[in-house]
Parts: sequence; C-alpha cells; structure tokens
Amino acid sequence: MRKKMAVVRAIDVRLIQAEYAAEFKKLEPFFVSNSDLRVNKYLIRAGVEHIKLKLARPYLVDPVSMLLGKTGPQSWLGFERKSLEKELKLIDIYQIQEPFFLYAGQVADVARKFNKLLIAAPWMCFNHMSTYIPPYCLSVRKVMEKTDLFLMRAKRVNNYLDGFKIPESKRVLVYHGINTKRFYPREKKKAGNKVRVLFVGMLYPHKGIDDILDILPKLVKATKKKVELMVYGRGVLEPRVREASEDLPIKYMGRVSNLALAKAYRQADIFCGPSKDWFWLGMKRTEEGFGWVFAEAMASGLPVVTNDCGAITEVVGDKNMVNEQGDKQALLKSLLELISDSKLREEIGKENRRRAVKMFDLAKQVAKEEEIILKYV
Repeated sequence: MRKKMAVVRAIDVRLIQAEYAAEFKKLEPFFVSNSDLRVNKYLIRAGVEHIKLKLARPYLVDPVSMLLGKTGPQSWLGFERKSLEKELKLIDIYQIQEPFFLYAGQVADVARKFNKLLIAAPWMCFNHMSTYIPPYCLSVRKVMEKTDLFLMRAKRVNNYLDGFKIPESKRVLVYHGINTKRFYPREKKKAGNKVRVLFVGMLYPHKGIDDILDILPKLVKATKKKVELMVYGRGVLEPRVREASEDLPIKYMGRVSNLALAKAYRQADIFCGPSKDWFWLGMKRTEEGFGWVFAEAMASGLPVVTNDCGAITEVVGDKNMVNEQGDKQALLKSLLELISDSKLREEIGKENRRRAVKMFDLAKQVAKEEEIILKYV
C-alpha cells in the first residue's frame, strides 16, 4: 500500500502546485488547501483528492491585510485547527513550502502531535525578515525544529538554512519541475518581421516591468524590426502598462491561467524578466528564489533576458543574457542583440529547451523527490 502524502498550501494557491501534487506515483498524494475552483477542477480531472479547509484568523488583527487592502501570501491566516488535525491525522507525510507561512507552523504542530514525517520545500534564498519579526518567527522556529527533510528548490536556499544551522543531512537539492509537455517550442518558424518580447509576472517594480517600459521607446526606435511587447500579469503598475500601450506597441493581456499561458510563450520570440531585489525599510523583502516563468520560457524554446537576482542565474545558466540589476542600458543592448539576430535567438532557444528538459521536467523531478522521501519513511 502506498504511503499517503499531504501537499499543504494556503492563501496563494496556484494551479502549478496542484499539477505538481498530481505527479506523485509511488506516494498517494492529497492536496490540502483553502478552496480554489480552478485547482479543484484540475485535481478532479487528475484523480487527486482535494481536501478543502477554511481559513481562520489566529489573531484578532491582520496588519498585512490592512496594509494591502486584501489578503496575501503573508497575511496572518491559517487553517481551522480542529479541521486540519482531523484531515491530517490519517496521512503519513506532510509537505509544506516556506517555514514562515503561519499555516506551516500549524502543520508542524500536527506533525509533532501525531509523530508524522514533515518535509519543507523552501524557495527562500536569504535571511528573510520573518526570521526576527513575530508572529512569523514563532512559526519559523517550530517548523525548523520539527522538519525532517528540506527539499531545497535552489542551491541558494543554503543561504537561508545556514542561519538556522540545519544539518547537511537534512538538506537535499531538488529543483521544482514544470510540465515540459505543455510548455514546448512552436513547431513552425513564425512568418513576418515582427519580434515579440514577452513579460510574465506580477506588475511590480521588483519584477522589472518598469525598466522594460522605460527602455521600450528607445528599443522601438533603435531597431528596423517591428517589436511588440506582450505583458501578462496584474499588479500596481497595471495603469502604467495600460497608459503606455496607447502610444507604444504593447499588447496587455492581464492575468491568465497557467494552463493557457503555454500558448503565449509559443507566440513570443524573447522572454524578458529583469527582476530586482526588493527592499523595505532597509531590509530585503524578496529576491527571485527560482522563478517558474524562466523555466517555462526555456522549455518553450525562448532566449531569456534577465538580471542577476537571487537564483535566476542558477536556473537559466550561462547561455542567456544576464545583466546587473537596474542596468537599463544593458537591458536595452541585450534585447537589441536578440531582436536583430534570429539565428542567435534560435541557438539559445534550443539550448534552453535541452536544459529545461534535463533539469526542470516535472515528472523527472517528482520521481527524484519520491525516491528521496521514501528513504525517510
């Protein structure tokens, strides 16, 4: 009989997380999260049980929601504790993501109570402020003490785990996978003179969309090619994107499902994601821990223009255009070089496809995980 494993996610539930859970074969997966219609429909088709739990506020006030005007990944929310215990009691293995999510601390409590195997799969690559700020730090401490295995999503995660003196024996590098059967290069060469540059991500400054908009007028003037910027995502810079699209060749598509996103990659010629570190009150709030979009773009056979931010270089390798953060002149130069040289785009794209299939194929990566996890059961 297969051991049962709960993949536990909350608040910012994504379809790609459900797809990941559904790929387990030697372990029987259960996806535990708050309700999400798209995720639920996908899991029904995939034949994976979706355990839907209500979210609850462990504290009377959630300053994160008050500040943002909505709930977000770091909101002070968790699951209803009794429901969580009831559903997890009969499952053998629990897998969470980042230690600082408050629900992660709840799962750690349940794992300790029922003596279950707890696995964390963090992306965090630096000493995040949650290490010191309550109530996050309280959750982090519980998770770090109870976790039996850390599946690091990048080598750079060592920077985070080092601060907690996690033994090497508990750390294993397993890159997250993406569906290379859904994300694949277009089969025929695109006709015409238009070159499409694709941006996918949150429309926030730390994702670099502002830098792309800043250099776009110069880019259009500096090349004889017809250039079009395709933008997928939502965020605070959406008004600026819409305004810029009135005078510049921008096709703004808003946010679409990850299932529909594969077609967008195949319509593009270049992927551009010039991410930057994000600081708040002098403290680093985030950097790129892995970046699904970079692996998806590579699997789709696109050359990548990006920045040396977090684990991006580790993901994209040394064949792509990687610049210093905030260097808009280098960003412009990289895009112009790729726009003007279709052969270079093709060469880098083919190498990226090979790298993605070798290192980030979902089925292969989950199979690696299962072999590792089963050694701990």
